[in-house]
Amino acid sequence: MLIGLSSYAAFYQREASQKQALIEGYYLDKLPRLESEWQTEAEQIKARIEFSRILENTADLRWAKLNALLNAQWEFIEFSNLLILDGQGKVLFRFGTEAHALNNIAVLSSGWLYASDRGEFYQVFQRPLWLGQGGQGSLLLLKSINNAVLKKLEIPETHLHLKFDSALLASSSALPKGATPFDSSVFSGINPHYVETALSWPGSDKLQLVIQREIHASFPLPDFLLRPVLAVVFVAILLWLGLGRWLQSTVLRVESVSAAASRFADSGRLRLAESELEPAQSRKDEIGDLALSLQSLMQIVDTREHEQKAYLGTLALLEEAVLELDCDGRIQRASPGWSTLAHCDDAVGRKLDEFIHVEDLEALHTQCDSLIRGMKSHIGMRLRLGEIDGLMHNSWLECRFVSYWDESGKVAGLRGVLRDVTQTYLQEKQISHMALHDALTGLPNRVLLEDRFKVALRLASRTVHKVGVCFIDLDHFKNINDTLGHKVGDRLLQAFSEVLNTQLRAGDTLARWGGDEFVLLLPDMQSEDSVRETINKVREVMQSPLNVDGADLSVTFSMGVVIYPDDGEEVETLFSEADRAMFYAKSQGRNQVCFFRDMTSQGIGKKELYIQNRLVNAVNSQRIQAWYQPIIEASTGACSGVEVLARWHDDELGWIGPATFIPIAESIGLIRELGQQVWLASLAAAESWQRQGLTLSIAVNLSKRQLFTPYFTEKLLEEVSKHQLSPGSIILEVTESVALLDVEHAAERLQELQEAGFRIAIDDFGTGYSSLSQLHEMHVDELKIDISFVRRLNDPRGLSMTQAIINLARALNLKTVAEGVEDEEAATRLRELGVDYLQGYHFAKPMPREDFERWLAQRNKS
Repeated sequence: MLIGLSSYAAFYQREASQKQALIEGYYLDKLPRLESEWQTEAEQIKARIEFSRILENTADLRWAKLNALLNAQWEFIEFSNLLILDGQGKVLFRFGTEAHALNNIAVLSSGWLYASDRGEFYQVFQRPLWLGQGGQGSLLLLKSINNAVLKKLEIPETHLHLKFDSALLASSSALPKGATPFDSSVFSGINPHYVETALSWPGSDKLQLVIQREIHASFPLPDFLLRPVLAVVFVAILLWLGLGRWLQSTVLRVESVSAAASRFADSGRLRLAESELEPAQSRKDEIGDLALSLQSLMQIVDTREHEQKAYLGTLALLEEAVLELDCDGRIQRASPGWSTLAHCDDAVGRKLDEFIHVEDLEALHTQCDSLIRGMKSHIGMRLRLGEIDGLMHNSWLECRFVSYWDESGKVAGLRGVLRDVTQTYLQEKQISHMALHDALTGLPNRVLLEDRFKVALRLASRTVHKVGVCFIDLDHFKNINDTLGHKVGDRLLQAFSEVLNTQLRAGDTLARWGGDEFVLLLPDMQSEDSVRETINKVREVMQSPLNVDGADLSVTFSMGVVIYPDDGEEVETLFSEADRAMFYAKSQGRNQVCFFRDMTSQGIGKKELYIQNRLVNAVNSQRIQAWYQPIIEASTGACSGVEVLARWHDDELGWIGPATFIPIAESIGLIRELGQQVWLASLAAAESWQRQGLTLSIAVNLSKRQLFTPYFTEKLLEEVSKHQLSPGSIILEVTESVALLDVEHAAERLQELQEAGFRIAIDDFGTGYSSLSQLHEMHVDELKIDISFVRRLNDPRGLSMTQAIINLARALNLKTVAEGVEDEEAATRLRELGVDYLQGYHFAKPMPREDFERWLAQRNKS
């Protein structure tokens, strides 16, 4: 007995040491990985905020948007509090209770925060955060280390406690009552014991994780001592009493098998049943084999029960419900998630129809019937919860059902998974609305307008009615932005759209085209007179001043009107004609309404209209040519690149100058197509020169419509990649007036192009009205000195102006290109002033690609 006790104590001590080593090794590995997960989550939150680009907007509304974004993603965020600081450490935004209560931000520099008044301990994660125009800021994330965190870290038979300077902060759970620390010197083998170890939390010496592991003997002491005692007693009795006692023990063994089976059947406790089987397993004979078989069977049954309980427990943690229905739609089984979704605890035995909205029952029955009849193997749908036990629920469920069969091969019922997608559904509706409406005014955008326009045209073609399309542009809107600010301008646009909307019919559409441009769609009009009456009514109403922030602002507008089918039958044609009519209204002094048919019937600009029609045909038939004028490096005289220019030769009119057809293309909305032809031709030429080993940059002009086209940068990069060119070899030229038309948006687009690798040049510099501050905000690489300055080099004032432009460019680290160099004297004077590149007739005129290649070969040879 003493030897057995000694051996058992040694075994118990070894087991305690092993368990202590295991839990220490486990948490030494677990804590760094947990820390890494939090670091990763912090990076993801930072990435989400930067990807949303909310903070790049300087408006105060960005904080409300950011707060809404964080609330929408709350359940996916590990951090309960966050702060956003600017570059000087000033708090810009707080999220969470602790973040709002925190007064001294400096305490966060240590990486830890202990809120003694609430007994909360936080780990602080700091990440740099781009604030747009605000520059580089900081994102501070506070991760609460509390009971819930320790509960997640807890493994079976362990109890975790978090201490800071010996003060207990949090605990996962308490030890069993009466448990004492394990001590081999006073070991009794009866009372519960535990081992304890303390680990420093990563990144903090004062924060300790105390781990307590329960010690349960894998083999109870009585059972451990029972074997040798029984064996000795059994041998002694067998020796003394012989066969009779052996028969008696055999009977007892058989009874132990029966008792074990009964005990397991009644209680389901494997340990007790196995202890009952121990007498039967004392010998390896038929009874022992029977006991082993029974024990194996009980273990299998016990394992299956534990697995089933584990699966059910895991299923209860999910935010999804699992249902099993019979062929009549009656619920046979339901996971705990269904009680949460349906707010009902007695769903079993009731029909699923009782929980579904009446408007969705037909769809549910149709889909389920297709499963029961074998027409489908699975179905998926969205349903709404209806009135349940007198309460109406507005939840949306995403359902997936499959059928299962009985032994005869017939469908026995349905099994399905249901989850709440209410938030997803609402977000999809919001995203759909945002994709089809203007963010500022809430009006339909171009996508929705074009869709409604096509519907209106189809309806008009059947009813022989007319459709009016009105392009509206506010007069002198830029002056309002410049004098009163963009915020007042935005509120003016909102007030304008609200007042105009009140005068429209239910089927009319007012859409924002962009900037201060609107489009009014008047479908199902009886006649042209009806269109004119509606427009006159709108004009009369809009004569009254608009109230903006308590002040009355008088606003006029210019409108161009076309009528389907009188002026055209295609959507693009009607839009183009309405745009032209609107521009004509502006040219007539603004505050005008111009009908496209009035323009043509009065004979206004007939020659221009003829050129327009010829230009449309030329653009559609790809007859716009790309010509190339060399750009010479001033210091070496080498040809470093070319400027790509558009040229048009008409079969009837001959050569038509770009000063004539470029403005026409802009007014009729063809400048993007024209520019695209020149752009693709220049890329093809550059690709050919690159294969020949020539290193030439190409300078291509951009129009206003091209620059502000959605996804413009992505399209350029895709086309450049197709021709195997580098964006750095391409110079995109924007005129000074276009670049400064809308400084904020132009600067953003130019920065986007520059970050993509393109070089940016300001063309015709000095002819606009830019200020030094505006020029400093533009992300450009070159200034092109206008020809008007080059031609006045002999004039002292012209020379001083050119020198000032060159000095300004140097101060801003910009290259300079002088246009219109027509003689060697001007070229020499410009070199002395420090111009980087020269361009003009003195070197070569614009020429077709073949002529340029011959010119370049001859120049390189000479």
